[in-house]
Amino acid sequence: MLRNSAPARIAAFALTAFAACALPCVAAGEPVSDFTTAWSAVDSYTATIVTHEIKGTDTQDRTYHYAYKKPHFARIDIVAGAGRGGGAVWTGGDHVVGHQGGFISFVKMSVAITDGRATSLRGDTIDHGSFQSVADELTTGKIEGPAASATVDGVAADVVTIDLAPAAPGGVSKVAVAFSRATHLPVRRTSYAGDTQVKQEDFSAVKLNPGLTEADFT
Repeated sequence: MLRNSAPARIAAFALTAFAACALPCVAAGEPVSDFTTAWSAVDSYTATIVTHEIKGTDTQDRTYHYAYKKPHFARIDIVAGAGRGGGAVWTGGDHVVGHQGGFISFVKMSVAITDGRATSLRGDTIDHGSFQSVADELTTGKIEGPAASATVDGVAADVVTIDLAPAAPGGVSKVAVAFSRATHLPVRRTSYAGDTQVKQEDFSAVKLNPGLTEADFT
C-alpha cells in the first residue's frame, strides 16, 4: 500500500460525500462554476496523483507524476507502485507512446490508448487523469443534490457528486469530486460502480502554468 489504510480512507470519504449533508451544504453550482472559472485560466499543470483502484478481488496502488497541457497533451510517469518506472505520452488521438518499467524501460512503443499496457487496472486511459476529464464529467453527467462539505488531507473542500449515465468505461456510474475551496481545483475523485467504491484518486503538489510546451510531450 502506498498510503496507510487506503480502503478505510475511501470509506470515510464516502460517508462524508453521501451522508445526506450531515455537514453544512452549499449549492452544487458554486463549486462547479468556481472550478470552471479556475480551469479556464490554466494552460498547463503538473501534479502528483495517488490512486487506489479495485477490480473484483484485485487492487492496484500507484503514485503518478502527471503533466498536462491544453488541449490534448499529457505525460504520465509511474513513480511508485505497480508498474513503477513505466510511463507514456499522449498528444491527442487514439495512440500513446510509452515504455514499461524494469529492464525494458528503454524500449519505446506506440500502442492504442486503450491497450492494457497503457491503462490502469480498471482500464482508465492517460487522459482520464487530467482535470479536463473532470470538466467533461460535469458536462456529460448529472449533478446529484447540493455539494457536501469535507476536509481532504487537511484541505477544506466541497464534494460534488456526478451521476454518469450511461456508465463510463470500466462500469463507473458515479463520481464524487472534492474541489478545494482555496484553488477550486480537484483534490480527490472517488469513483463508484453502482454503490461499490472502485477507485480513489488524490491530487497534490499541483503546479499551475509552469510553462510547459508541446516539446515537453515528445
